[in-house]
Amino acid sequence: MAHIRWSPDEINLLKELYPKIRIKDLAKSFPRRNRDTIVAKALELRLHSAKLWHPHENSILKKHFKLATKEKIIEYLPKRSWGAILAQGERLGLKRKLDKPRQPINEDYFKRWSSDMAYILGFILADGCIVKGTYSGYSDMLKFGVALKDCDILNKIKLKLSSEHKVSRSRNAYFLSIASQNIVNDLKKLGIIYRKSLRETIPKIPNIYTRDFIRGIIDGDGSLSIDKSGYPTLSVAGGKNTLKFIRNDFFTRFKLYSHLAPRTYSKSARSYLYNISYRCNSAKKIIEYLYTDASLYLNRKYAIAIKCSNIKIGIRNNEKYRLKRYNETYNS
Repeated sequence: MAHIRWSPDEINLLKELYPKIRIKDLAKSFPRRNRDTIVAKALELRLHSAKLWHPHENSILKKHFKLATKEKIIEYLPKRSWGAILAQGERLGLKRKLDKPRQPINEDYFKRWSSDMAYILGFILADGCIVKGTYSGYSDMLKFGVALKDCDILNKIKLKLSSEHKVSRSRNAYFLSIASQNIVNDLKKLGIIYRKSLRETIPKIPNIYTRDFIRGIIDGDGSLSIDKSGYPTLSVAGGKNTLKFIRNDFFTRFKLYSHLAPRTYSKSARSYLYNISYRCNSAKKIIEYLYTDASLYLNRKYAIAIKCSNIKIGIRNNEKYRLKRYNETYNS
């Protein structure tokens, strides 16, 4: 092929693209040139290759690699993929600080009691968990997983925590994961432990926030419904400590008793999963106590709670039966 002189337009285009685009992709913009002639011309013009990291790029990486979010670093280095950024960081001996959240969040949220904080704590006890960091230097993580129909509660929790973490979907569930060692440490102090199922610890909850804490548990592990006879029902499953706490609160406030019934046995935890349940007037009274004027709740169960509170139920005539139930010991 005869030598073809580079036109001014080609040279200007090469100066613009060569520092940004790899050779294999750059050749498409110069149909009259092969890769060798493109590289030769770039060397003649002393252009930096897109494959090579420029000093100003390394300066940006050194400044932001440790603390900036992945999205921010990519924004600062738009020509680089995340894999290339991590590789260059390793070559420069840089370390990312991974025990802090990468998205904005109120890390002090669980340091102070409130109605909403108590609710979220109860929901975590029922339907959330904390997990250890995968690698050395990584923070522990707070995780939630709910059915598709209950995604609203994850968005509400995000809002309360002032979080910009993403709610993600996987098959038939939505998930929210928050990596924050400060949040996990505060939850540990409140009794949320690793692999907490069936060996739960109940925190010392201010009495004013007890109903919010219990509502969080019931929204996570409980059931509200209207049975075939048109009566409200409420039931909740969980570990023995949790259900004794709930049952004792209902007995203390309303003299309403429920049998603590073992359901399934866990060999790993060497303990039973228990259940308590209420029906008719008892369930209606408890549901109204939990959900009336509530500030935070699962939409689906709140809608059932409203229906239950509107049901008109006659008063039991069997006074002897009621007295027997009130006087039963509830510490068995």
